[in-house]
Amino acid sequence: MGKTLVEKLLASHTNDGKASGGDIIEAHIDLLMVHEVLGSRIIPILKEMDFKRVWNPKRVLIVNDHWAPASDINSAEIHRRNRNFAREQKITNFCDVDCGISHQILPEMGLVAPGDLIVGSDSHSTTYGAFNAFSTGLAATDSALILATGMCWFRVPETIHIEVNGKLPKMVMSKDLILKIISELGTDGANYKSIEFDGSTIDRMPVGERMTMCNMTVEAGAKCSPMRLNQDVSTWMSEYAPSRRWDPVEPDPDAVYIERFAYDLNKEPLDPIVATPDSPTNGKPVGEVVGVPIDQAFIGSCTNGRIQDLEIAAKILKGKRIRRGVRLIITPASKETYIQALNDGLIGIFMEAGGIVTNSTCGACVGGHLGVLGAGEVCISSTNRNFKGRMGHKDAAIYLASPATVAASALMGAITDPRSV
Repeated sequence: MGKTLVEKLLASHTNDGKASGGDIIEAHIDLLMVHEVLGSRIIPILKEMDFKRVWNPKRVLIVNDHWAPASDINSAEIHRRNRNFAREQKITNFCDVDCGISHQILPEMGLVAPGDLIVGSDSHSTTYGAFNAFSTGLAATDSALILATGMCWFRVPETIHIEVNGKLPKMVMSKDLILKIISELGTDGANYKSIEFDGSTIDRMPVGERMTMCNMTVEAGAKCSPMRLNQDVSTWMSEYAPSRRWDPVEPDPDAVYIERFAYDLNKEPLDPIVATPDSPTNGKPVGEVVGVPIDQAFIGSCTNGRIQDLEIAAKILKGKRIRRGVRLIITPASKETYIQALNDGLIGIFMEAGGIVTNSTCGACVGGHLGVLGAGEVCISSTNRNFKGRMGHKDAAIYLASPATVAASALMGAITDPRSV
């Protein structure tokens, strides 16, 4: 019986080289990423464990990204604890408030490679599946145990196979595609499953677009979402991790899947999709929500703050002004992204259009700072979650969309089909 991608990825990290759907295994971790949860929750657990040393200080990444720079005394204290821990444990990879968002800077640092097993203390750690890796998010206790031992147990997920073929239409992005897919799966349609993406559309996707897809699979309950290697990932590895040795992992031709879904974008072209409040799985064609007035438009986050996202927004906004009364906030996903956008003239385009460009941080996405919503306000956002209270007041409304749709909506002052501008 053939093996799926997740089965092969996990098997390569066990002592006996075996992993089948439903098995309970113990696996060796290649990298653990922790952010502010280290200082707020993990360190107290480590103290209870009488913890002394990290299993391997070269295989840990600590990032201060959610409230960067610190927005209040509490976040300042958490950041201080993280800095102290990194220094005391001699952590090789530490990124302070000047670096960016964890899920963007980890690949930029060359810390993920095809075949890796990566755990993050953040639910959107599924992002690294874009690199032909197993990656998932785990809670504080599991992360503490990994810090101490470098090991973790898993129940091997069964796999849903999703094949996408055809070309994405103009002004339609991978964000629209994943919003469409998770709207059909539902909030628990992939609960503790692996989503294995395949097909010509996925194979042609740039790294950033692939990361967007994998990032949001957790909104349907997925444990992980590994993709096959494509040329863009190979190119990325040559640029960001030239000294790393790695081998791609392929599923077997006779791999067993519990469900299969297929999309042919040539036969059924995809419209821009907008997820209405209060769930990422409430995806609807943009035509069904066109005209909803907005107060704020946000482009950024670990989902859609990469250079390609900023480029398409700048293309829409260049030479224009956003609607009076609308706040447009742009947050590049990393310092590197910010510098590239600056050098390419994108920052100037955003500012001249009336936008606000912030430093790289999770900020507005988690309702932390730099864009918190007030009661009754409406925001269209390129982030990954629109739960009640996610970006601020519980009585605010959040619509999720691609950067193209967000930029077009900022121009018109209401949710707008980007193809119309």
